Amino acid sequence: MRLFTALRLHPDIIRDIARVQRGVAGARWTDESKLHITTAFYGNVSLDQAETLDYELAQIKQKSLTLQLEGSGHFGTLEPRQLWLGVKKNDGLIALHEKCKAAARRAGLVLEKRKFTPHVTLAYLRHTPPERVIAFETRTSRFNTKPFLVDEMELVSSWPSPKKSAKGVANTYAVEATYPFFGRG
Repeated sequence: MRLFTALRLHPDIIRDIARVQRGVAGARWTDESKLHITTAFYGNVSLDQAETLDYELAQIKQKSLTLQLEGSGHFGTLEPRQLWLGVKKNDGLIALHEKCKAAARRAGLVLEKRKFTPHVTLAYLRHTPPERVIAFETRTSRFNTKPFLVDEMELVSSWPSPKKSAKGVANTYAVEATYPFFGRG
């Protein structure tokens, strides 16, 4: 199974995000129920590794985070492949990512060596004209939400969906465990 840890977004923030999910030909917009901030991606893991990872993640001591979304961008150098909204710099979130990486190492997992860019994935792109991506980023460059509180993290499994949705083929997510945060950050 493929696993990642994520922070769920407040419903008001999801409504703000949904208002900008439009206007890009070839975009497969992320369903509102799947919008999140990934703290670490663990990839394909065995059931034994998943159980060990769950144990290690449960050991993390974390205070609640106050986060804010701002700005937009895309991933993909030669061809844009994802649109995203950024997360305003937050030292607590960076520290949480490092704790998740350490938990993965203790569970015997090797993570991709990719720079952590806190974001919310808005859409996956395929053959999208660059000018549409530029227009979207221009329109959303000043996107900004009010600060919101996050007081738990989820361990989520991702499975290929056997059905095609109105937005294209999408993975099915299942929350495998939750880890509450203690105290105010």
